Amino acid sequence: MSRQLHSPEAEYGVLGAMMLDPSLFDDITSRLSVEDFYEHDNAALFDAIKDCHKAGEPIDPVTVGVNYPFMPSGESTIAYAGLIAKEVPSTANWKSYAKTVAERAVLRRLVNAADAVRDMATEDAPVADIIARAQQAMADLRDLNEDTPDYKRLDSIITANIEVIDEKFNRRAQAGLQTGLVDLDKMIKSLKPKTVTVVGGLPGSGKTTLAMQICQHVALNDHGTALVFSLEMPEEELGNRMLASVGAIDFSRIDIGHTLEDEDWPRLTSAVNRIKGKPLFVCDKPGMTLSKIRSIARKVQKEHGLAVLAIDYIGLIKSEERVQNRTAELAKISTGIVSLAKELNVPVILLAQLNRESTKRPGKKPIASDLKDCGQIEADAHMILLVHRDHDTEAGQNGVTEIIMPKCRHAQVGSCLVQQQGKFLRFVNFAGTREVSQEEVEMGRGFRKERF
Repeated sequence: MSRQLHSPEAEYGVLGAMMLDPSLFDDITSRLSVEDFYEHDNAALFDAIKDCHKAGEPIDPVTVGVNYPFMPSGESTIAYAGLIAKEVPSTANWKSYAKTVAERAVLRRLVNAADAVRDMATEDAPVADIIARAQQAMADLRDLNEDTPDYKRLDSIITANIEVIDEKFNRRAQAGLQTGLVDLDKMIKSLKPKTVTVVGGLPGSGKTTLAMQICQHVALNDHGTALVFSLEMPEEELGNRMLASVGAIDFSRIDIGHTLEDEDWPRLTSAVNRIKGKPLFVCDKPGMTLSKIRSIARKVQKEHGLAVLAIDYIGLIKSEERVQNRTAELAKISTGIVSLAKELNVPVILLAQLNRESTKRPGKKPIASDLKDCGQIEADAHMILLVHRDHDTEAGQNGVTEIIMPKCRHAQVGSCLVQQQGKFLRFVNFAGTREVSQEEVEMGRGFRKERF
């Protein structure tokens, strides 16, 4: 005998229990939502009961009926609710009723997801995209039927934290990932799992270089696997940039090829040997959706492990469906990337462009609100790093770049200097003297003059 995708009896049992014993309200509403009810009248009655409770009114057929006289079917609410309350034999089995309602709701969503995948299969779309959408649909359902607690005692969390702290203290576990740039690491402390670090900058500022260099540092120094989604730059260019960075070879000579000098060849060989076998993966497929990014990231994590994920950049992530409001779509994508970081338990480096407002200010320094297209990116970020190089100054022309951190949830905001070696497409530690600007003095966050 086939299983029904809904149970009227269980839905009646839940609603009747709420009206017979209002003390069950919080327990039941923490397990179920309006969308879990199959029958429209039952969903409407559940919603009406919630509204009565919110208004501080008694939960019974009469009160609910007075506030909501008719069900969607047109039937009298008092009569409908009264019959349900009368037919429920006891409230003792409410947990069983609620579990049945929740399970049947999951099954219906599973069927709906399968129907959606079937419809997509008939569309003229790449098979890989259809598979990614299917995997995303299944992932959205994976936790719906798990009986996990909604809250935990803080002391149980602290006990687990102490074990982790002990592991870190005894250097049996990493405190987080480092970037390889001394002053930047001092400022940010570390890149932590389950967080999103937004790296913003104007075109040509070096934000891609910084993200790639962090991933390169992680993979080449055996700290874990790095995965880079390059939605703008082809994989061939990424490979040549890495050779230039690791081998300290002029990128233009690598790019042109026939201009390589005798001294470049041993450096090139050394770079290849250092990179060979290291777990740094790239994906340069165009038109990537968040579902596809998630699918590939999960595959890499399953097959190779995953320590850090970089996406270059959010503005090029394709919408899952046709929308007119790109800002709203980017907000949805941004929130989805936060969920992805938690799901994969790795730090995500998300690149974003800046608008041109910073170029109109004295000093031309960018701020967090300069992030282009979507304010949600600023709100979602655990940490924001803005790459700023003022080409109108002598220092900027010499490659001195300021990395400004206007937001961080685990460290004090501030900034640091790094040296950009343009021809090698990499950053190195700043070796000069940092002067305290009048602006920093006024802000009360002046930096000591330091010589490295």
